[in-house]
Amino acid sequence: MPNPGARHLAVAAESLYLANLMLAPGLAFVLLLVLYWRRRHSADALALNHLSQTVGVSLLGGGLIGVGGVLLALFGGTESGYTWMMVVLYFTFVNSSLILFGVIGLVRAMAGRRYVYPLLGGLFRS
Repeated sequence: MPNPGARHLAVAAESLYLANLMLAPGLAFVLLLVLYWRRRHSADALALNHLSQTVGVSLLGGGLIGVGGVLLALFGGTESGYTWMMVVLYFTFVNSSLILFGVIGLVRAMAGRRYVYPLLGGLFRS
């Protein structure tokens, strides 16, 4: 059974990740970075797993949303309604996928288990 403090830190990391995607983008990300920066050396394996996964996937997911949306707009032409429909669909698909994986991560953190995000999480230490 993992240390309760580690589990609370893991839950906090996953909660901030989800808040960044749904409630307070930017603010929750800054809080997640501060939490990671302060605890990256003192956290045990469970908390460090969730902290590194959420920070890494937040950075990469934000990049995917931003770069993908800009590329779709540039190549599709900003005057076309179809382009904007594709941009909205792309954003909705990527964002909702990240939210789904984040909810799974939150459940795993609440259970005191490690989690590696599908597709993107393998790039970060776990």
